[in-house]
Formats: sequence, C-alpha cells, structure tokens
Amino acid sequence: MEYAGRSQMQKLMNKLSTHAYIEVHRSCPNIDTVKDILWAHSASIELLHAFPRVLIMDCTYKTNMYRLPLMEIVGVTSTDMTFLVSFAYLKAKMGRQL
Repeated sequence: MEYAGRSQMQKLMNKLSTHAYIEVHRSCPNIDTVKDILWAHSASIELLHAFPRVLIMDCTYKTNMYRLPLMEIVGVTSTDMTFLVSFAYLKAKMGRQL
C-alpha cells in the first residue's frame, strides 16, 4: 500500500503535489502539525486571472473528522458561470471583517 504509515495530511499533501496543485500551509513551530492549508489548481488560477472581479467565499464548520472549517472560494465569469478557485482547511473560524 503506497500510503502505509502516513497521516491523512501527508496523504493529502502527496496527492496535491502529484496532481500539480498549488499548496500553501502553515504549521506549528514546536510540533510537526499543519495549522492551515490552502490549495488551488493552476487552471483555476488562470481562470481567476481572467475573471478577478467577483469571488464568493463560504466556510462550513465541523463537517470533517478533524472538525476543521473548510473554506471554499468560487469565482464568477462574465457570463455568470461559476468556477472553483481554491479550498482551505483553517485552524479556527474566521471572524467577519469588512
């Protein structure tokens, strides 16, 4: 088995790398634990560059085994079609900021 002995986060990061996703993460300095991770596919970034005007962000809470909020970012094209921009697991809820 290719993932024997690896954590779920190690599996995710390996899959993101294998499939050419762009990934940014923060980890705790004292222990080897990821706090936040954001990933996007390069094709999604290209669409974002073409249609940067409208982004919709939504966060779901406590829906995974680690009870981490999952944020989804969606863009809107000039013809009102939506496309996925990126996803992120966050350590804590984001406060509303204006």
